[in-house]
Amino acid sequence: MKILIENDQELLEQFNLHKGDTIPHVSDSEKKKWNESQLYKLTNDNGSHLVSIPPGGSIYDEIKGLGACSFYAPGGVGVIDSPAIGNAALRGFQLVGQNNIGVGIAIDTLGNTFCFSYYVKDIAINWVKMPTQDEKNKWDAGQLSKITADDGKAYERINADDPSILDKLIKLPGVHSWYIHEAHPDLPTRSSMRALSVFSENTYGWIIGANNTGDVYINRSTTDATGTQQEWSGWKRLNDHNLLNSKGLRLSMSIGTDILTLPSGFYFAVGSNVLNMPVENDSSWFNIDILETVNGRKSIHVIRSYDNTHWFGTVHTDGVFKGWKRIVTDADFENVQWLNVTLDNGSSIGDRPVQYARWGNLLLLRGHLKANREVICGSIPSTGLPEKGLVVSVPVSGTTGHSKLLIYKTGELKLTGLLAANESAVTGYYLDTVVPLN
Repeated sequence: MKILIENDQELLEQFNLHKGDTIPHVSDSEKKKWNESQLYKLTNDNGSHLVSIPPGGSIYDEIKGLGACSFYAPGGVGVIDSPAIGNAALRGFQLVGQNNIGVGIAIDTLGNTFCFSYYVKDIAINWVKMPTQDEKNKWDAGQLSKITADDGKAYERINADDPSILDKLIKLPGVHSWYIHEAHPDLPTRSSMRALSVFSENTYGWIIGANNTGDVYINRSTTDATGTQQEWSGWKRLNDHNLLNSKGLRLSMSIGTDILTLPSGFYFAVGSNVLNMPVENDSSWFNIDILETVNGRKSIHVIRSYDNTHWFGTVHTDGVFKGWKRIVTDADFENVQWLNVTLDNGSSIGDRPVQYARWGNLLLLRGHLKANREVICGSIPSTGLPEKGLVVSVPVSGTTGHSKLLIYKTGELKLTGLLAANESAVTGYYLDTVVPLN
C-alpha cells in the first residue's frame, strides 16, 4: 500500500492536502445529530417568520397548504383576515398544520392574543380573542353571586299563588331582584311590584320595591317577641302619595288602568279607557275618588260628569271587591220617565195612553187599554221582573167590574177572567196600578 501511494504522485498529494486541512472533520455523532434534526423549516434561515403575508392578502390563503410554520401580517395595510386590533401588526405560529387543517396562536403588536383554527370544510380562519390580564382581573373582581337573570331582568318571580313572599325570600339569602305578581296577598296594594331583597342571613333582611303606580315600599324580615317565629314587620310606604297633581287638579289615568288597583287619590278618565268601571263601554268623562285604609280596604266613588250619576263601591279586606251600588236621588223619584207599552193582537189605546215606569223597586202602570182577553195584549221589558211573574186586578170601563192582568217573567201582558155587573157592556180596562217587584 505504501509503495502504491509513493508511486501514485497524484494520490499522494490528496492525502497530504487532507492531512493539512485545519477544518474539523465530521464525527459519527455529529452526522447522527444532523440526520435527526428539523428538516422542514418553521422559520426563515435567520430565525424570523417563515411566511410574510403581503398587503391586501389573506393569512388563510398563505398558510392553509402548509404544515407548522411561523407567519407575519403587517399592520395598517388591509390584510383581509387579520384579527389584530386597529392598525397593529400580527405575528403567529401554526401548530401541527396539514393541508386545509390547522390550529395556532398569534399576538399583535398591542399585546392582544388570539387563537385560531380551520378545517377542510371551512373557507376562512376562525379567530378567538384570548382574555387579557386586565379582563381576567375585571372578571375576578366582578359580581359572582347573581343579582339579576342573565338577560338583566328580575332574578326570581313570586306568583300570585306562592304561599308567602317571606317563604321564598329566605330560601335565597343575599341580594336578589324580584318580580311579584299583583294578585299576591302579601302586597300592600293590588299592583305588581319590582323589588330588591337584601338578606344578611337566612332569617334576617329586608325588601324594597316599587309598584306599577309608582309607590315605593319597604318591608323587613324579623322574629316575633319570642324570638322563634319569623315574620314581616309590615309594609311601610316611603313616598308621600299625591292625591292631586302639582297644579291641584285631579290625576289623569292612563289607558287600561284597573281602578280597583289604585291607591288613594282623586282621578279622572274616559270611562271606556279604564277597567272595572260601574258601566261598560261608556265614553263619558268620569271623576273617580279613592280612599284607602289598612289591609287593602278602600272606598271608591265614581261620578259621571255629564248627568251627575253617582256610584260607589268598596274593596274589603284582602282585596275582595263588593260590587257597585248606584246612589238614587230625589230627582230619580220625582222625575219618573214614562214609556209606552208595546201593544199586540189588536189591542189599542182607549181614553189615555197605556204606559209603564220603574220607580225604585216598583213597576208603575197607567192608561186605558182596549184589548181581547185570553191573548197576549202587550209587553214591557223583562228586566227586574220576578221569575214567576205577577198578577194584579184591574178595573173595567163601561160597567162595574174587574179582570186579572198577568205579567209574565218575559214581560208579556195578558188579561184573563172577568167579574162585571154587565159583561157585555165592558169597553176596556184601566191599568192604573202600582206593582211591587219583590
